[in-house]
Amino acid sequence: MEFRALYPDELETWLDHVTSVFTGGRQYFSNHWHNDPWRDAEGIRIAIDNGTIVSTVRVFIRKMFLHGEPITVGGIGEVSTRPEYRRRGIATQLLKDSIKFMEESGIAVSSLHGSQQIYSIEGWEKVPRCYARQTFTAEKQSVWKVRPANFDNGAEVKRIAELYDRYARKFNGTFVRDEMEYWTKWVQTESSNAWVAERNGSIEGYVSVVQREDEMTVKEFIASEALFTMDRGKQLFESMISSIITQTDEESLEVVFPAPIADGFNAPTIEEYGSTMYRIIQPDVLSETMELAQFDSIPNLLHNQPESLSQGIRSHHVFWYTDGY
Repeated sequence: MEFRALYPDELETWLDHVTSVFTGGRQYFSNHWHNDPWRDAEGIRIAIDNGTIVSTVRVFIRKMFLHGEPITVGGIGEVSTRPEYRRRGIATQLLKDSIKFMEESGIAVSSLHGSQQIYSIEGWEKVPRCYARQTFTAEKQSVWKVRPANFDNGAEVKRIAELYDRYARKFNGTFVRDEMEYWTKWVQTESSNAWVAERNGSIEGYVSVVQREDEMTVKEFIASEALFTMDRGKQLFESMISSIITQTDEESLEVVFPAPIADGFNAPTIEEYGSTMYRIIQPDVLSETMELAQFDSIPNLLHNQPESLSQGIRSHHVFWYTDGY
């Protein structure tokens, strides 16, 4: 069994492998590669037996906001082992290989979405995400013009990116999006149902949603600094959701959205699910920008903000589904 990084000319073979193990379809994994401006074949760790890829782990190279500052993060995804090679410790060895790769690359933190024991054994800790569940009714909007986002308009994408940077850094776990290519490729593909709120010709808000039957899930949300200062974007959020429901010819929908946004912790129902797991790779890197000693655990680190940034809410931990890997 050979453990190493993927060679660039093996990409199609790797896509064949992950497509055969998962049910997402080849295009999904192809998009995750070609739409990623930070893609790096070195981050795809593979196990080969007799010339065949039998297991892989991909490290997505990203930055995320933590206590208002961007830090490097390695997202663990596309962990896939052929059925006949499972329960042999191969995925565990690839995770160890991925940790070494992240250490050598100077990555501060690693994150992944899951809760399997294989990850906790290797040092990742579960940090729950809180979601609000609330029913919204259709309502025509008079304050803002709510319309689909236009990712082909460079000036519009730049404005959304500027709003995103100021808003997303108010939480912990949101990814930094400092490459326009990420917006025009990854975000446009993963958030096909995205909307903006305009007033007097200026975009003041953005939301991406996915609708299934009588339920709508918010994949991400952005409010301007002025609207956040006013009420954390609550009025904007409610107005945008109600307007979208109107424009999709629905009367009302149950909406699921991250509880830390738009005063969501005061919604009728709060649930914890969709946890993210984190592992500190380079403690020294984090210590350069924040006082780690005041946080006794990774969940405490992610749920809280320093006093200067705190909004006085139960948790500041947010991950936008758009950035999922």
